[in-house]
Amino acid sequence: MSINESGPPPPLDSQLTSDLSDQHLETQQIDNSGQQAIVSKFRRFTPKSAWPIALLVMLLALGTVGFRTFQAIRAESSPTEEEDFSPARLQVKAVRAQTRSAQQWVFDEGVVTAARRRVLNFEAEGDIDFIAKVDGRDLREGDSVLQGQLLATIDDRKQTVDIDTAAADLEVAIRQQSQAIASLSQAEADLDKAEADLRFDEAELRRYQELFEQGAVSESSRDVYLNAAEQARAELQVAQEGVQVALDDVRSAKAAVEASQARLRRANVDLEDTQLVSPIDGVVAYINIREGEYWDTQITNASGTLDDLTERAPIVVIEPRSFEVELELQADEAKDIRSGQQAYVVLSDDVSEAEAAGASNRNLLDIAKTEGSRGQVFSVSPTQTPGGRGVEIRIRDFQLVRNLQIGGRVYVWIEAANNTDAVLLPLGSLQPSQDGTYAFVVNESTGAVERRQVEVGIEAMDGIEIVSGIEPGELVITDGINRLVDGTLVDVVSEEEFL
Repeated sequence: MSINESGPPPPLDSQLTSDLSDQHLETQQIDNSGQQAIVSKFRRFTPKSAWPIALLVMLLALGTVGFRTFQAIRAESSPTEEEDFSPARLQVKAVRAQTRSAQQWVFDEGVVTAARRRVLNFEAEGDIDFIAKVDGRDLREGDSVLQGQLLATIDDRKQTVDIDTAAADLEVAIRQQSQAIASLSQAEADLDKAEADLRFDEAELRRYQELFEQGAVSESSRDVYLNAAEQARAELQVAQEGVQVALDDVRSAKAAVEASQARLRRANVDLEDTQLVSPIDGVVAYINIREGEYWDTQITNASGTLDDLTERAPIVVIEPRSFEVELELQADEAKDIRSGQQAYVVLSDDVSEAEAAGASNRNLLDIAKTEGSRGQVFSVSPTQTPGGRGVEIRIRDFQLVRNLQIGGRVYVWIEAANNTDAVLLPLGSLQPSQDGTYAFVVNESTGAVERRQVEVGIEAMDGIEIVSGIEPGELVITDGINRLVDGTLVDVVSEEEFL
């Protein structure tokens, strides 16, 4: 008979089973997280040995304790994670607003002309026998000349003979004039004597007439003085006529002298027609003659414009300060141009070479300053050109002239505005909108940006002037402004140097 059939289980096993059942029941009541099925199954299971059951109970107890510890730790750690959480910051680049010089430049093409030029032309024909020398060579374009300097001559022998003849004729006329003046003086002296003789004879006649009337003298004695007075009156008339003739001779002699002087002046003018003399201190712009060539006045008598004559004339001299550059600006650009503003002019060929080499606008301006000519705005037309709707600008008063050529194409930079104490920002740091212009300024203590409205001034080549809205030293966003709104937190990854 087996043990199960012969009687009840041993008391020790029964007591242990009862204790384990009670312990699991308590575990089920405490833990409400789904252990009901395990406890129920355990009640239906009656082990043959107590050790496996005890081990299982211990594992369940340890799992329960671990689960509750995990929940407690999680509950304690959650507030800390919430405290450490912060929104993501946008990475941006920024620059500090600086106080520096701001210059606004207006740029366009123009043509070089001459406000004051002298076209020197021979008025006589002949062989060119002299051209001025400069450092042992013939005069050439670009050479400086002085007022009154003889630059070239043609054969002047005929003109020299005419001058000598006119001078001789003048000398003869002057002598004749001197003789006429002397004759006039003698006639005037004779007139004075005749007047004196007449006064004396008339006085004697009156005295003898009184004596005759008193019977003191005879009639014949009185008639002597009567005849003498009549003779004196005749001599006076002759003297007066002599003075008149002498005056006529003097006037004729004077006219002859003046005619001789005129012929001499004309001969000198004819001589000057064979000479080219600079009327001003200037620079030779054109020279179209060579020594030994024959000059024909028909060369310059042909019809054409002044520019055509300039290209055919023997020599053209211009005053350096009279170079003039003409250009036409659009109305919106010309509104800031005023007389007296500084301008730099450089030949277009120099600029084209620099552009082909990849030069920037700043490089081109530097070329104009170092290699170009410096002048001033002379005039700004008050009207617009009919076709182009542009405004004509003239540049004159060149204090420095380099490589300017009449008729040459040039590039012009005009300094339209200048502020040596401007708050300057890069052009890309501003955000234009319908209601104004804005910039984003970084609050360096919080990392938040402030969208701030600004007033702009001079638009320089490398930046823009901030008239109001930003102070020097403030940190302004340059890259990433399209993603920003007021209060956005940012991380400045690069604080650029504004050059």
